Amino acid sequence: MKKRRFAALCTAAAVVAGCVACGGTAQSKGQDSSQAGAGEKGKEKIKVTFIKNEWHGDPNDMEIYKILEEKTGVEVEWQVYSAATWEDKKNLILSSGDIPDVFYMNAVNVNDVTKYAPQGMFLDLTDYIEEYCPNLKKAFEEMPGYKNICINPDDGKIYSIGRAVEREVMYTSGLLYINKKWLDQLGLPVPKTVDEYYDALKAFKENDMNGNGDKGDEIPFIFHYNSSVPDTAYSYHQLFGSFGYVDPVLTVGAHFIEDENGEIVYTAEQEEYKDAIQYYHKFVKEGLWDSEGFTTPDTSVMNAKGNNDPEIVGSFMAYDSTFVVPEKYKEDYVIVEPLEGPTGKRIWQNSANSNGNVNGTQFVMTASAKGKEEAIMKWLDAHFEPEISAQLFLGPIGTTLEKTDSGMLDYVPTPDGMSYSEFRYKNAPVHVPCKIASEDWGKLVQVMDEDINKLQIAKEHYAPYATQSSLFLLPNKEESKYFTTTAKDIDDYVNKMQVKWLTEGGIEAEWDTYLEQLNKLGIDKYKETVKGIRERMAKQ
Repeated sequence: MKKRRFAALCTAAAVVAGCVACGGTAQSKGQDSSQAGAGEKGKEKIKVTFIKNEWHGDPNDMEIYKILEEKTGVEVEWQVYSAATWEDKKNLILSSGDIPDVFYMNAVNVNDVTKYAPQGMFLDLTDYIEEYCPNLKKAFEEMPGYKNICINPDDGKIYSIGRAVEREVMYTSGLLYINKKWLDQLGLPVPKTVDEYYDALKAFKENDMNGNGDKGDEIPFIFHYNSSVPDTAYSYHQLFGSFGYVDPVLTVGAHFIEDENGEIVYTAEQEEYKDAIQYYHKFVKEGLWDSEGFTTPDTSVMNAKGNNDPEIVGSFMAYDSTFVVPEKYKEDYVIVEPLEGPTGKRIWQNSANSNGNVNGTQFVMTASAKGKEEAIMKWLDAHFEPEISAQLFLGPIGTTLEKTDSGMLDYVPTPDGMSYSEFRYKNAPVHVPCKIASEDWGKLVQVMDEDINKLQIAKEHYAPYATQSSLFLLPNKEESKYFTTTAKDIDDYVNKMQVKWLTEGGIEAEWDTYLEQLNKLGIDKYKETVKGIRERMAKQ
């Protein structure tokens, strides 16, 4: 990130992913207090075990965790699992009861907490926060929406702590990029229609675009779509908007959108959805889409292909290009505006109903932490000191950040050969409990260049077409159970058929049978449940 000498202010609404469960209570004063007083001079360090999904750099090498250990006297033993195998590992750990003191960095989700909390696996944090966490209490006071959504609607208690970072840019969606250098070599324009996009990808496939003598190594379009790890920003589902409806992929309420009239629509039973799949099947059939994208567990495979030397990627969807391609290739890729479909539709998804960048479950303390609750909660509370929060999200002072004469944090120059994203994610855990309010940008810390750049792109190229929104849903306990059972059966069926039709074809012949099966699975109840949640949330 290049250094800047101007201030800008992000303004974003704070919304947080739901935190549900039930568990134990805070220890009373004097109860097993032998572990208390972490961080006090002369006290022995308290050792705790944390499990986290594999994200970014090694936490053992991150300066910010050394700072937290020094401040609090809590020494974390990190257990890190690969994202590719985490779901199976996590389920085994939860079912066995051999659990760590803390699940960290979204290692468990709301559904996990809902399922296992009644067994006493997760602790109620409410009293602990009151007694040991002044910084977190202050964050709750300053951001009421953050606290309200961390409260379990069934019993009014708190079981997990999320991240509270308000960024306006997080209310924008993914962007479509194409290799302009390759287009120029072929004498082709930046596509404006789905047919022009098809022609460009087909040309990429048929020519030795990178000039290495191998016509077979170019990949026209890469994406990431795994139904168990959904992320619309890196998938192909935005492209469905050219046929009438974008198709959001979410863990709760997949395939539901709010249209331009404010109506809730289940996309996966619409004719427009069928038309989109029928059209894009030929992309997969002809090798224009990287079929590996259907099965990759995360975006790391996309990133590896984007970083290949020589270039092999023609086009991709991403939150920002630097999350896929390195700095040296960045200028080769340009924005593709929403493509016009056969009937003139040009629709893109906005994220007005999303949870932005305020989310959980970043921290869940378990029954294994009994006797160490005070120390762990003080370690957590340190996350919410302003400069610590900034370093958790952006990297340490002295590495990725520096303090200016005014006291504001600014960004040091990104090392040559690295993108800012690579530099930041190597040094900052990012997806952890912390708090940066909208008013802190331009006051505590400079606004990120990538935010400014993406907001400008979204405004210039996408805003006129971003007329449909994904849904952010906060189910209660009964609804959460529904989403992990009946609704999941429907999601699994729809996702399976979508991939089958895109890869093998046959949607026209099987469409009526598919709709009948949706009815048998209870699609009407699914729609009623989603609409009911939205109506309840609108009244809150």
